[in-house]
Order: sequence, then C-alpha cells, then structure tokens
Amino acid sequence: MTTTVPGPAPDGRRVKQLGRALVDDGLITEDQLATALAAARREGGLLGRHILLHTPITRRQMYGALAAQWDAPLVDLVSDPPDPDLLTGLERDVWTDLGWLPWRLTDGTLTVATAVPPTPALTAEAADRFGASTVHFRTTTDWDINQTVQRSFRARLLYDSAERLATEKPHESARVALTRWQSLLPAALVLLLVALFVWDVRTAVIVLLTVANAVFLVNIGFKTLASLRQPWDVWQSRRWRTAVDAERARRGLPKETGVRVPDDELPVYTILVPVFREANIVQKLLTNLGALDYPKSRLDVLVLLEEDDVETIAAAKASAPPEYVRILVVPRGDPQTKPRACNYGLTFARGEFVVIYDAEDRPDPDQLRVAIDAFRFAERQRATVDPGAKPLICVQASLNYFNAEQNVLTRMFAVEYSHWFDSMLPGLEASHIPLPLGGTSNHFRTEELRALGAWDPWNVTEDADLGLRASVEGFRVGVIDSTTWEEACSQVPAWIRQRTRWIKGYMITSAVNTRNAVRFVRHTGVMGAVGFVGLILGTPLAFLAYPLVLGFTVVTYVGVRFIGLYLPEWLVQGGVVSMLFGNAMMIVVSGIAAWRRYNWRVAIFALLNPAYWVLHSVAAWRAAWQMLTTPHRWEKTPHGLDEEEWDTA
Repeated sequence: MTTTVPGPAPDGRRVKQLGRALVDDGLITEDQLATALAAARREGGLLGRHILLHTPITRRQMYGALAAQWDAPLVDLVSDPPDPDLLTGLERDVWTDLGWLPWRLTDGTLTVATAVPPTPALTAEAADRFGASTVHFRTTTDWDINQTVQRSFRARLLYDSAERLATEKPHESARVALTRWQSLLPAALVLLLVALFVWDVRTAVIVLLTVANAVFLVNIGFKTLASLRQPWDVWQSRRWRTAVDAERARRGLPKETGVRVPDDELPVYTILVPVFREANIVQKLLTNLGALDYPKSRLDVLVLLEEDDVETIAAAKASAPPEYVRILVVPRGDPQTKPRACNYGLTFARGEFVVIYDAEDRPDPDQLRVAIDAFRFAERQRATVDPGAKPLICVQASLNYFNAEQNVLTRMFAVEYSHWFDSMLPGLEASHIPLPLGGTSNHFRTEELRALGAWDPWNVTEDADLGLRASVEGFRVGVIDSTTWEEACSQVPAWIRQRTRWIKGYMITSAVNTRNAVRFVRHTGVMGAVGFVGLILGTPLAFLAYPLVLGFTVVTYVGVRFIGLYLPEWLVQGGVVSMLFGNAMMIVVSGIAAWRRYNWRVAIFALLNPAYWVLHSVAAWRAAWQMLTTPHRWEKTPHGLDEEEWDTA
C-alpha cells in the first residue's frame, strides 16, 4: 500500500500554504522548509514527504496540518477503526494501493478515512464502489491505514504469503516436497545396491564407483565450462551495445553515454529486509541502507519482523528508523521462513522495483541505479535489436564477503563465492541457461514478480527456485556488475547448518521440476535441461558422491593389494583422471576468480578445495536425511558471530 505522505495539489499556492502553515504553527523553521523545498525541486515528489524527511516534525503533526487544509478532521483508526462490514469483500487494489479506506456508512452517506488528497475523482470512485449518495472525508495517516489493513485482512495476507502459490499452482510449489514415487526412489536404489553387493561385490563396486565418478565429473565439467563462458559474455554485452548505438545512429538519435539519471526521474524502489533474531545488527542495517546513493524520498524500505521475535522488534523500534523505513510485523504462521516474510512485505511494496537484502548486507552505494540501468538497457535492446528476446524480470548482483580474511573457512567461502558470482553466473547468462538466484540482492520488477507468484515459502532455497520458475514462465534473469558485501560464516557448525539448507533446497527444487520435466524442458529448451541436470540436480548428487570419489584411491590400492579386489583398468584410470582433473580445474577457475576479486592471500586457499568439498559432503548427507524427514525445516544462518570483525570491516 502507498506510504507517500501527500500534500495539496502541486499548484504553488497550496504547496506554499502547507509549508507556511507548518512554519506559522511553529512545527518547522524557515530554514527547514527551505531545505525541504530544495529537496522537492531536486528529487520531485510531494512536499509533505520531504518535510518529514528533512525536519523533526512527526507524522501525526503533518497529517494534522493536512486535515486542516482538507477540511477533514483527523481520525485515529487504531482507537476508532472502520466498520468491519465495509471492509468485507473489499477489492485488493483498495487496501494495498489507493491510500484510503471506507470508515462509516450511514443512510447513504459514506465517510472515508484518507491519507491522500480528497479529490473529486476520489469522491466519485468511493461513491461508486459503495453505492453512496454523499461522501465525507476524515483525515488519517498512512501508518493508521497500514495497521488497519494488517489487522483487518490478516487471514487474507497470511494466505497470500504462505498458501496462494501452493493452492493456485500446486505443480510449482514445494509444499509437497516429495511425491510418493520420489520418496520411494531412494529406498529402491539402496535395496538395488544391497542386492548387487549380495550378488557380486566386484560388480557392485564397479557400478558404484563408475556412477559416483560420472556424477562428480559432469558437475565439475559443467561448472568449469560455465566459468570459461564468462569472457564471451563480456564480448556479447559489448556487441549488443554496439548494435544499439548503430541502430540509434541510423535513426538519427544521439549515442547514449550512460549519463547519470537525474534524481527526479528515478522510480520508487522498495527494499525488503527480512530480519529474524538479529537484534544485535539492526542499527548496522539502517546505517548500511542509509549509505545507498539513491534519493531517500524515493526509497521504500520494509523491515520484516516475525511476530514472536520480541527482542528484534524492540530493537527495531528503539533504533528510531528514518521516515523512509517501515517496520512490518509478519503474523505468526507456517511455514516460518524468509520467503513467507518477503511475500508478506511484497503486498505492501509501493516501488516499481523491489530488491531483497539480508540484515548484514552492505550493497555498493550505486547498486539500485546500476539495476535500473540494466532494466532500461534490456528494454532498449528488445525494442531496437532483438524484439524476440525474453523480458528481463530480475538482475542478480554479486555477493561476497567483507570478512573474507578472518580465518580459513571464510577464505574458502570467499573463493567459492568469487567463482560463483564473478565467473559462473555470467557464464550461465551468456549460455542462456536459467540462473539460480542467490539469497539476496535480487532486483525485480515488482508487478511481474507478483504475477509470477513471488517466492515459494515452502522451499528452503526460494531464490534458486524462483530463478528457474521465472525462466519457465518466459522471463529472463541477468547479472549486474555490482557487489553486495555480506558476512561469511566463520564457524564450521554454523556453516554446516547453512549449507545443509542450501543443498536441501537444491534437492527440493530438483524434485519439483522433475515432476514437471516435460514442461520444464519445453519452456527452457535444451540449454535449460543441461543447466538443470548439470547444476541444480548435479550439485547435490556430486556432493553426495564425493566421499566415494575422494576415497577412490584407497578403494583401488587397498582393495587390490590387501583383499584381492580387481578393478578394470579403465575404471582405475578414469577415476584418477576424474579426481585429479576435476579438483585441478575447480582450483584453477575458482583461484583465478578469487585473485581478481581479492588478492593472492585469499586465492591461494583454492588449493584447499578438495578438503572444502568434504564439508560439503557432510552437509549434503545431512540434507538428504532432512529431505526425507523434515524437508521444510529452515536452519537460519546466524549473523554477527564476530562483533569485532563486523565493526571494523
């Protein structure tokens, strides 16, 4: 719903009247009014919002002044709520977008509580919606309307956040993590393997090691080839840029120079920040978001808090967030997950674009502008170069770590993320392979995200799932040259829990899409199928198989020399090549990416990739067990584990 603080119609006389009224009442000073007027001229938008941003006036005082101008007395909807019968069956666009609510209806006279100017058009619309002969107005704050909506439409909001996708598009939802045949498949494979060992040990070992090495090599090969595609992506972007410039020259239009977009031409941008049990970093969150190079009058920051997280709610309120930040308390419900909270917040988003940041994120200051440039470039590309291209629904910024050099684990994490976001994802985009999104810094077109069904609250890697689902629905996901800095897990137990959830999410996403394999391939093509098998399905399988691949040498030499186990030469040589070549390629490509992102002190730890994969295997087998027992269990990543590192990074 809208939170823009309204002002009178922008016709000079009324704007001056609002500011003058506030000055005359002693609520703001002449200098404060001048500052707000200058910001309004520079950034555009209504004066009332700029006054709230740049002066100490309270929201209630502002709307009190507007009530006098509108000749509509102020009403407190919290203490004097609307007639619930009027809200029953109210259309969605009223309670999420319009900024007004019906308050009383008596003998054909409708009283409307409004936080936007009571124009003749609003009068006619309200009368038409409720069959009233006369419409009167009372002024209320946008905060009052927000609270009323959350209280009055709680059940509908919870349904939209948690159940809408599963109910309306059950084939796309992970509420049923495994179908019956998918649940029985692992048991059938285990029984088959046991039977094979009973029948002939040697044959069983050969089959098992062959499959394990093949799975590992396919996954490593896919990731390596995707990484090597990254230079092609850079070249291709330049080719499109040249083609667009040539087309503009043909039409007699000037060449585009990438001039900074003026503040008053920027759209409203919504930032969703789900925060759970992170009272210790709320203030840091507000500081980091405040550093964004974006006009605050066009920011719509929603801090999403869980209803039972009393400590974080108290910390958020005590932090006295600025006017462009709203605190939304997500009602209790199942599943209690990050995507459910984001779905709840999306209902109230008023921006043309929306992005998710985690509580500890430090995005590059210009990231929102870079994202907008990417969307506009994609629009121009479709209009002038490639009309058949898929519309761009989302761009993913790179993620990496401000505490990369804290210890060995954080260095390994940084190496992995440098490879993933700086090398692999650009390569996947260049190859037209659907991109699995990261958990943060995904920038979306808001309305298209809503139409897509938003995030699946039952999938513990809702980001990867959404990237694939967007591709199936005919959209494209891209990457941008911007970075969000996060806190890497510095403790092994926390890392294991985090990685368990991620790998389990890939398993769930694989299960959902294999149930709809024909549909997936039909909509994403051959490259979509290759990406799915090589990455989404291949990654957890490779981690599960890695202990066998790593132990291949032991099986070979100990088995052959001490228990007389004979293995064919092709398997011995193939296994050695798989192990050595696969690990060597991952060391090289990830090391280069980490060197470019950081320095040799981090890149050198790519040599420990074989040991790092052992941790992945532990998490993968843990994820496999949870997949069968607690598929929707959300193991949250802890933040702020090292306060000193947080404060000095």
